[in-house]
Amino acid sequence: MLKKIPIGRLAIGMVVEKIDRSWTEHPFLANRKKITSEDQIRALREYGIHEVYIDTEEGPDLGEPTPPPGLIDLAAPLPGEIPLQEELRYAEATHREARSVVHDVMRDVRLGKNIESGKVGRVVGSMIDSIFRNADALSSLTRLKGCDEYTFVHSVNVAVLCLTLGRHLGYPRPALESLGIGALLHDTGKIRIPASILQKPGSLDDGEMAEMKRHPLLSVEVLENSGGIPDEAKQVALQHHERWNGCGYPHGLRGDEIGRFGQVAAVCDVYDAMTSDRCYKKAMPVHEGIRKIHEWGDRFFARGVVQSFIHCVGIYPVGTVAQLDTREIGIVTSVNREKILRPRLLLLFRDFQTRLQSPVPVDLEEKAPGGRGFARTILAPLDPAPLGIDPAEFFSDAVTA
Repeated sequence: MLKKIPIGRLAIGMVVEKIDRSWTEHPFLANRKKITSEDQIRALREYGIHEVYIDTEEGPDLGEPTPPPGLIDLAAPLPGEIPLQEELRYAEATHREARSVVHDVMRDVRLGKNIESGKVGRVVGSMIDSIFRNADALSSLTRLKGCDEYTFVHSVNVAVLCLTLGRHLGYPRPALESLGIGALLHDTGKIRIPASILQKPGSLDDGEMAEMKRHPLLSVEVLENSGGIPDEAKQVALQHHERWNGCGYPHGLRGDEIGRFGQVAAVCDVYDAMTSDRCYKKAMPVHEGIRKIHEWGDRFFARGVVQSFIHCVGIYPVGTVAQLDTREIGIVTSVNREKILRPRLLLLFRDFQTRLQSPVPVDLEEKAPGGRGFARTILAPLDPAPLGIDPAEFFSDAVTA
């Protein structure tokens, strides 16, 4: 049963079914949320929420005991991370190595050779290490995209996104290793699809689409013929085009017929594809990609995976250029996983006419003088091109701000 209660009576363990705000106007991705910490309640108060509806059948009612502490809060910041700038140098080296490994894998598959699984496993291990040191460093490098090497870079970026989301979901290291290997190799079957189909600028005809839809099966065939590839990695290759409502391929799986790794890979694969430049398609801005993933969540993807993905990547992902209510313009450099509307940025412009001599780091959690409200708030994301901004240039070891 739904019950309307004041925010002051909200307690740990209660299940919030409804908040009278848009999902972009409060710190939780969805209006339905199990409360697992006092920080969540405090965050709701800070966003001006005065009343909520709780589900008394799914969680405690007023006056009922709450469950013991120790529940995992997926919105909480990840502990033990080192600063972004400190990790970027290592992340860049790992990203380069991963691209090289994928390039070598595709070459070997084209020549009919088996994949060197040991080399793939080692680079995935390096990627996991980097993500545990700082979850945003490798993610920031997914902004380094070019249509000329789309297949190689896309495979690496999907692996980065899958591993970042897998860590956020609490997967143990062996599971992350299988997930990362599968993501890095998920498109190997495309090497056996004619280039005329892969690079066709227009829509595919029925025959071409049927051929394209074979690539997950071809990928699994390649992985089966190569020793040392975990079975769960093969699931990523086979299922990354399956969709929650059954409209995907190659087998038209529906709902939980899709494995957990297939569910994760589906979201990450579509997001990176949408936000990448292709020789025949302009990239969608990253914030629009997030909105599309959210919009499609009930049809194409597992809703829980979508929620976790957006908490992990942020409503304003790393690399988003945004206008602030102070007229300043900045670029998002780090996601705040506790308050996804309040990331950290580098300020680049004082206003549309005045570029700063040097970027200035700011945290959107900073309070205004007197402690009433926030010093800065994002008004809207911006297209970086008219401002002469290349987001990729801000994520390298040359950045010292």
